[in-house]
Amino acid sequence: MTKATLEGADLRYEDRADIVETFADNVQRMTFDGRTLRVEFCVARMDDPDAKAKKRTGRAVPVMRLVLDLDGAVDMFNKMNNLQAALESRGVIKTSPKAAS
Repeated sequence: MTKATLEGADLRYEDRADIVETFADNVQRMTFDGRTLRVEFCVARMDDPDAKAKKRTGRAVPVMRLVLDLDGAVDMFNKMNNLQAALESRGVIKTSPKAAS
């Protein structure tokens, strides 16, 4: 069981099977105002194909807006960095070499 700490309190993780998952295929916006991080997740909805159009068109439709306080945002970034390192070590993603200055 995972434990988190919030201002000196030990928190037990309690799973809730009733929470629905939301699919998103891109992050449209991220804003930070100094206290909270807001992340807007979207899905791409393509318009019907048009034979006369030069390229396909569509929309990015918001499906979820996540708001985290500063501690939650830092926790998410740390976990994302750990995930990125694990994916890099398995060769799933590759980092670009840094250009020489």
